[in-house]
Amino acid sequence: MVGRAEGNPLYLEELVRLLLEEAAVERNRTWTLTVGQVTLPARLENLLVARVDALPEGARSLAQIAAVIGRTFEVSLLERVADTGDVAGELLDLVRAGIVQELRRYPELVCGFAHGLLHEAALSTLTIARHRELTTRVADMLEQLLGERAPQEAERLAQYYIRSNRLDRAVTYLERAAAASPGDPRHAIELLEAAARAAAREGDLEAERRLEARLAELAAGA
Repeated sequence: MVGRAEGNPLYLEELVRLLLEEAAVERNRTWTLTVGQVTLPARLENLLVARVDALPEGARSLAQIAAVIGRTFEVSLLERVADTGDVAGELLDLVRAGIVQELRRYPELVCGFAHGLLHEAALSTLTIARHRELTTRVADMLEQLLGERAPQEAERLAQYYIRSNRLDRAVTYLERAAAASPGDPRHAIELLEAAARAAAREGDLEAERRLEARLAELAAGA
């Protein structure tokens, strides 16, 4: 848990936030707290999930979509996936709530979850079906957004398609990512092996044979 806390006294910060929000203590005063004064959640994760659940419906939904994109996310992609609602206003709600923060403005606006545990908490509020649905939409929208630049993000796209169980698309982008790594044969082999596993799960015998042949070539040249 210490490692996952990323060097921050996160539990204490969240406990103080909870106490203030529930008016268990008076603001602007020095105070002493004993454990008996507040019911502590069994685990920090429960506290963080409660923070996500307490968000207004629109902001909570946006946090879930952002979490599927990743710990950090491009706001342009978030807007495309969300499609409806007041994305700018709801994103501002998340910033004010301390859930996400702005990371950079140029060359495009990128935000990120304030802590890895908050990212995990937002993901945990999704059902498996909804998570897969959103992951598919993220992959499709990212592919459209990138356009001709999609090959440059081939590995990232492949990971989204694997998680959404669109294995045919995953194989395509894993092969493209491997082809784009001529100077790193070890990484290319890892990508092609992942593609072969995806092809096997998909039952694509032609792709399996093609990938086996390519892997043999790389192994022979190593």
